[in-house]
Amino acid sequence: MTFGAGPIKRYAAIVICLLAVVAMVTGVYAGIRRATPGMQVKFNKRDFPEHNLSIITPVDPAFEDFAVSYFRGKSDTSFETLKPFSIFVKNSGEKSVVAYALVWQAVRLDGKIRTNTIAYAEPDVLMGNQIPNDPRFKHTQTIEPNAVKCVSWSGSIAATEASLGGTDSSQPPRGQATRDSNTATIRSQLDTDLLQASDITVSLDGVFFDDGTFVGPNVSGFFERIQAMVNAKLDLYREITIASEQGTVDQAFDAIAAKSLSSDVKINSTSTPDDYYQYYSKLFAGEISGMKRAYGKKGLVAHIVNSKNRAPSLSRK
Repeated sequence: MTFGAGPIKRYAAIVICLLAVVAMVTGVYAGIRRATPGMQVKFNKRDFPEHNLSIITPVDPAFEDFAVSYFRGKSDTSFETLKPFSIFVKNSGEKSVVAYALVWQAVRLDGKIRTNTIAYAEPDVLMGNQIPNDPRFKHTQTIEPNAVKCVSWSGSIAATEASLGGTDSSQPPRGQATRDSNTATIRSQLDTDLLQASDITVSLDGVFFDDGTFVGPNVSGFFERIQAMVNAKLDLYREITIASEQGTVDQAFDAIAAKSLSSDVKINSTSTPDDYYQYYSKLFAGEISGMKRAYGKKGLVAHIVNSKNRAPSLSRK
């Protein structure tokens, strides 16, 4: 039995907007010309080359080549507006990056600081689930080995191909290009504070690999939030796994159904890891109850047990 058409499509890509924090990091910088005559922006970066992860900024010589490959050589004049506020995250390693958080900091000429922290995640792999080998289901946030993702101050920028080795016209695109609408949305969010920035710093605050390992300073508490989300689902899976061994599956499903009807938990900038755990526990309890109705008890139990056994342990390096 195949599981994925409903829950995976719904939950495979989860974008988490994290609490904004001020990230005081250092890095190399260079001048980049802006649309305003005579104005320059210094671009700083912090990445993890020791873990085969690097940030390519608009001032790096390789940026244009990555843009051509990423957008398959198609001209996109709207992207020119986003260049000062866009980067590529490059994964040169052998493991996929399934979740990562970026901290952006813009300093205006008058010294005012604007900070934005945003994270991208496909946590299903960390929960033991797998995206089916089906062209309808593709990674949208994961950075696979030898691949890149383009992201800006306000969000990710979609493309048809992200291979470091260039494009292959014989292969189907990894997703329909939607950068025209994305760039229009992002461009509209470049308010006066950001457009007047004299210095921009972007840093990787945390990264989860597909084997469950985590690297990064974790200033934003990204590790704890993802850990709470993953534990919320795996604890439910663990209840079903134990119940299947004890012959009490019906009772376990009843308890999970009751949990899906518990009081709502609101998530905001002051939420704790426990708040995240409670929020996702209710969410995933509802998902499991829906899957039981759709696929049947026996097949779902087998799926849950297999996923629980596949799930990697989360660990910080």
